[in-house]
Amino acid sequence: MAESQLPDIDLKNIPITKILKSLSDPTRLAIITELENNGTEISCAEFEHLGKKSNLSQHYRNLRLSGLISIRREGRHSYLSLRKDDLDKEFPGLIESIVKSTNRHNSIGF
Repeated sequence: MAESQLPDIDLKNIPITKILKSLSDPTRLAIITELENNGTEISCAEFEHLGKKSNLSQHYRNLRLSGLISIRREGRHSYLSLRKDDLDKEFPGLIESIVKSTNRHNSIGF
């Protein structure tokens, strides 16, 4: 089965405003939160509960172009991973803080 990795975006060329704008969407924030909480690569199929496949594809594209995720394709399946190490180098603690806040708000019902 053919495997390929879409090229990662250089985070040095991404302003923090683009990352924050990407994370302002609830669906994209849910994807990033799940990736951070899980700590490993996740199949796109695991996010089907968040919406239509065509809409999710656009969210994945936005997250990749914002430098937040990597996408690996294996046959007909795609797998997402959070670029945690790269993000922490450019924007120390950003993702951890956002996900921690999201988890806290989700646990109290917001």
